Amino acid sequence: MKNQYDSERDFKVNIFYNPANMLDYSSSSFSELYVDYYNQKDKIYRQQNGSEKQGFGVITNSYQKLNKNKVLWGSASYQNLKTKRIKYNENLDFDRVAPYISSDSVGGDLEIEKYQFSGGYAQKFNQVTLGAQASYNAQLGARARDPRINNTTSELNLKIGLKYAFYRNFDVSLYAEGERYLQNSKVRFASKIGQSLVYQMTGFGFYNSLFSGGTTSLTTVNEEYGYKFGGGINHKEGKDFYILAHIGQSNMLKSYKGTSNRFYDLSDLNKDYFEVEGAKFFQIADHRLGVKLNYLSNQTTGKEYGYTNNTQLLEQIYKRLSYKRDETITSFSLLYSLNKEKFSLSALPYFRMQEIKDQRINPYSGQKFEYSIIGLIIDYKHKIANNQVLTFRPFFDIKSVTSSKNALTTIDLSFLNNWINQDYNYLASDIQTIGASLRYDIKVEKIPALFVETGFSNSRIQSKNNNFSTVMVGITF
Repeated sequence: MKNQYDSERDFKVNIFYNPANMLDYSSSSFSELYVDYYNQKDKIYRQQNGSEKQGFGVITNSYQKLNKNKVLWGSASYQNLKTKRIKYNENLDFDRVAPYISSDSVGGDLEIEKYQFSGGYAQKFNQVTLGAQASYNAQLGARARDPRINNTTSELNLKIGLKYAFYRNFDVSLYAEGERYLQNSKVRFASKIGQSLVYQMTGFGFYNSLFSGGTTSLTTVNEEYGYKFGGGINHKEGKDFYILAHIGQSNMLKSYKGTSNRFYDLSDLNKDYFEVEGAKFFQIADHRLGVKLNYLSNQTTGKEYGYTNNTQLLEQIYKRLSYKRDETITSFSLLYSLNKEKFSLSALPYFRMQEIKDQRINPYSGQKFEYSIIGLIIDYKHKIANNQVLTFRPFFDIKSVTSSKNALTTIDLSFLNNWINQDYNYLASDIQTIGASLRYDIKVEKIPALFVETGFSNSRIQSKNNNFSTVMVGITF
């Protein structure tokens, strides 16, 4: 169990983004299957994300060492959840498609089903290790009352990697990744009277007036293609030190289906990603120490298409830069672990500095935030009998706003102004989170090991409490 749920492996999880490094993921095989029930109730929340999530999932994953030079891994999951009181957002994956979302002022609850499949294989040939992984994710989102939603998403991801051992336990690794993401969104109204208006948002309450308004049915499509490259240098399979870097880019095109079944391009969303990380580990008797530095940059730009309807047919007349978002996160993390025959203990303290600059261009509207985040995760496992293990994981996370500024432009619709101001106040709020999980594992003869786990967390924001709870039951084998 210590090998299957290893805190150090979680600490350096970025190494295993390259499938060629998965041969070093674990020294033994393991699999698990479990059912998860969870409930989240928020008193202070972003309206576009909803106030409550409740659902269950069935999750399985496996890592199989075929021999010392071959490994096979995979995972699959199904989730069914209900998100309540969503407003101003008729899309799935808000953070991925924002600010170019479809919005209305009514909203409602949303039923969502999620499916996930992934699998990979790695093999070592003398000094060279090759690896590949494929994954597929899909979602179905629906609402049975006006405004009625029928949303689907699909995401296909392919990765290949290479690792070359070149000198005295040193190795260099490279990987390449490509992905395609598609979201089809349909909003319709059964009622012929009292329909709310649906707006094609362009950021900070502004919207595309030509393609917004009342209609019995509207369809939008978000299609994204992206790639990522990366590489690193490891010493002793990353157990002594490692340095790695990732760079990536993606482009998402949003289109609107017109009355003549013609699609009109509304916006392009371009994202640039860069990450670099380094870690060093020390072994002092039974004590294991680790130090990690990470820098992450996400840059997003959005371009809008403009049309004229002065002629019989809509004609595109411009495409211009209209949105920019820059985010940087600098992280410093530590690892301490101690392994004994009867127990193991690990502590992972961390500190992060985050800066977000979010702005619309022409007309200008924007906001800027600076955060400092400090936290600690503790993992304690105790062998209470030869066939029983108890795991306790307390944690805390304190997010402090060191600076918040805005220059928000007032628009002509008061309810959209209220939404943007409420969203700013949420993002400009300190959040203190504490929580813990407790897990019990037991191995009974001739059947797989059983486990049950329960967890709870509380987030304090604007003097209100947001609560999350979960219960899991499963087997390991």
